[in-house]
Amino acid sequence: MKLALVSMRTGEHLPGDQAEVVLSDDVIDWIVDHVTEDQRDEILDDIVDLFAQPWGKHPLSNRRRTDRLAGLNTASTLSGDYRIVFRSSVDRGVGLIEIIAIGPRSGHRIYDAVNALIATGKLDEGLVQQIWDLLALYQDTADRFGLELWDYRPPAAPDGLVRAAAASGALPADSARLLSSDELMAAMADAWDPVTGKPDIERALAAAVRRVAGSSDPERVLARREEPRCGVLMPRARKPCIRRRGHPGAHRATP
Repeated sequence: MKLALVSMRTGEHLPGDQAEVVLSDDVIDWIVDHVTEDQRDEILDDIVDLFAQPWGKHPLSNRRRTDRLAGLNTASTLSGDYRIVFRSSVDRGVGLIEIIAIGPRSGHRIYDAVNALIATGKLDEGLVQQIWDLLALYQDTADRFGLELWDYRPPAAPDGLVRAAAASGALPADSARLLSSDELMAAMADAWDPVTGKPDIERALAAAVRRVAGSSDPERVLARREEPRCGVLMPRARKPCIRRRGHPGAHRATP
């Protein structure tokens, strides 16, 4: 276990206020079971705050001899009745935020929850879910979280598929090269005006982007994909970040 990894102290900052964000399976299950649609923004706001303030608000203390909560901190959430327990660090120059548990403040039950993860050896084994797995539950995630679901460059479609799309008139080749295989297939399936039967590039792009985020501005999505990539090697995913360089918030490994 990585209990020697100490959480960042007050005044310390993550590089570029960016980080790989991972959550335990227990956290995702807890959010699904306990957080209503009206409360989801509060949870995400607390997580987003950690990019700029990775030391959190309420340091945990080892209240009992059995507590072994080295390198952990908390952030209040849901009107202060619950706490998010997390660990923030810089690993080989890359920020890392590990969301470990969420639980009630009353009776110090959050301590019991984290100590149970430590005792069973699940503390590090369970921290494998990317923040994107949680956001997939929230299709209306706003840009203000800095966690746009479409702000990345996916693996390119095969050259033959790109050539076929361009030859058919569905999309220009430059646009087709910025799409993944499934996005390109969606574009080609919806590229022809149902009345005139002629190719409609705007219609095709809109169909492709709906595969990602339901954006009403597909040109913006493609323009972002043309920008240089972030490329930092993420500590847990062991893959480079595929979001645009200088992106806000969370690094992302795969689409």
